[in-house]
Amino acid sequence: MASPVSALEQRAGIREFETFRYINTVNALAGGDVTKWNLILNLPYNRVLTKLLLNKTEAAFQKRYTELLHAQK
Repeated sequence: MASPVSALEQRAGIREFETFRYINTVNALAGGDVTKWNLILNLPYNRVLTKLLLNKTEAAFQKRYTELLHAQK
């Protein structure tokens, strides 16, 4: 599910986040609110997976849509 790391991301230090492993995902799903981490961790796996797949689909759509808008200009 992870996308390849770009050279720019590597130069910016994206690898530093690898230390936190799954907490990166928990934090993202909690909207950065540490008080919601346990709520995320206690959700059923299939619900979390569905949400992650939805996020991925939404991001891909937004990317394609933006590219199409720019191509029309």
